[in-house]
Amino acid sequence: MGRYSQEELRELIECPKTIVYPPRKEMTLDRGHLRNGMRLKSAENKHDFSVFMRQNRDFVENFSIGLVYLPKDGTPEITLIRCNGPHGDVVENALDPVPHRGHHIHLARAENIEAGFEPGKGATLTKDYATFEDALGFFLRKCNVLDAEKYFANIVQLDLFSKREPDT
Repeated sequence: MGRYSQEELRELIECPKTIVYPPRKEMTLDRGHLRNGMRLKSAENKHDFSVFMRQNRDFVENFSIGLVYLPKDGTPEITLIRCNGPHGDVVENALDPVPHRGHHIHLARAENIEAGFEPGKGATLTKDYATFEDALGFFLRKCNVLDAEKYFANIVQLDLFSKREPDT
């Protein structure tokens, strides 16, 4: 995996992006999860990204929306951010057991990449969203998807009435 500073990772998450391969109109069912995805590029066409969206069919509060950086230099892809719903106790480090039971965000960290760990190891609890739709709106704003209203009009419209500032 390449070397990244925390500032570079933040810039990859927040740089302006446009949708080049849009999501399907409906999520598809695969092994108990509704799934969708799309491809993005940075506004200056310097970086490529993919987005995944998953939601458990039976437990709708169990979901994940993530931004994956696809380096053009052939180095491995990096999941930069994942917005998750509560999905039970998850302990990533038995020596430091801090489970994340609520809605939470995994952000790629330079120190994790440097140490050879999963980039998004560790999570931060959030109150910025409570549903899949809320999380998608938060994600589209956080990742600076410029043309999101073309494909997510209902989600973007909901955000017009939101006065809260994001926790992250």
